[in-house]
Amino acid sequence: MSPAQRHLLHTELAKLLGAGFGIRQAIAAILDTRPPSDQAELLREADQALSEGKSIAQAFGNPARVTDLERTVIAAGERGGRLAQAFQHLADYFEMLASARREALRSMIYPGVLLHMGVFVATVPGGLMAGQSGGSILLSIILWLAGLYLGIALIVVLVLGLLNAAPTNVGIDRWINRIPVIGKARKSMAMARFTKVYHIGVLAGLPMAEVVSMASDASHSGTIREAGKALRLRADEGGALGPVFVASPAFPAAFSRSYATAEEAGGLDKDLERWARLFHDEAARGIKAVAIAVPKVCYVLIVIFVVWKILGFYSGYYETLENLGE
Repeated sequence: MSPAQRHLLHTELAKLLGAGFGIRQAIAAILDTRPPSDQAELLREADQALSEGKSIAQAFGNPARVTDLERTVIAAGERGGRLAQAFQHLADYFEMLASARREALRSMIYPGVLLHMGVFVATVPGGLMAGQSGGSILLSIILWLAGLYLGIALIVVLVLGLLNAAPTNVGIDRWINRIPVIGKARKSMAMARFTKVYHIGVLAGLPMAEVVSMASDASHSGTIREAGKALRLRADEGGALGPVFVASPAFPAAFSRSYATAEEAGGLDKDLERWARLFHDEAARGIKAVAIAVPKVCYVLIVIFVVWKILGFYSGYYETLENLGE
């Protein structure tokens, strides 16, 4: 399912569970509205699992349909009786991703059009000047586009490979986080996931060692996962986690200090809820900044490409004229 579909599904589940519906009643109510096939298949699969006596976390545990973050948050919400809030956290998170995707696609329309115009400029005038046939010019356009699409695909594969490695590789994670605009957005996303899961775990009354492990894994950040090891060790010893947060560079200083004082005051639940909201908003702004910045960079590169081809064409044109003059 797309982020937009996941947002709608979790919003409906949160709304119905918050109104007092049981989970199977909520699933039945959503299925009555004839949701998209992907949502309907997930809900039917979950309902079947629940009818067999499985837990809600197990019912929504299919890794082919449900993300790691969803499984973690749903499991924590079920154990603590906070399912409606868990689904609302997920709804907010996927709404942010869906909004960013829409913004990125809109921003890439003009650079994409310009890129194809650049390919046209790169092949047609030169082909006509060289006396090529229409078929040869069309073949040149197809080859240019195939080369560009292949290059873009290779870049996408490389980027996805790095992003998939970052949650378990501290070095790659830190390197990505140093990239302007992208790094800031990614760190905010990691902290949003971390605080959302941490907040649900605290509300559920889970052991702190388990809460730390769940939140660290959900962050999808190698840096935070590494810091989570020290936090879990302190939690296993029964000590306060505030000093460990403050000493760790993996977390924003303001968050660490706030956590330490909230832990002392016994108000972690409210403090984490506030930080989850703040990091969510910060991540949303960061993703929108990335969605604006990346197309602009692509636009500049495409303009450079088009100008280069235009200059190359006119250079060849004037060279032809000079040869004719001689």
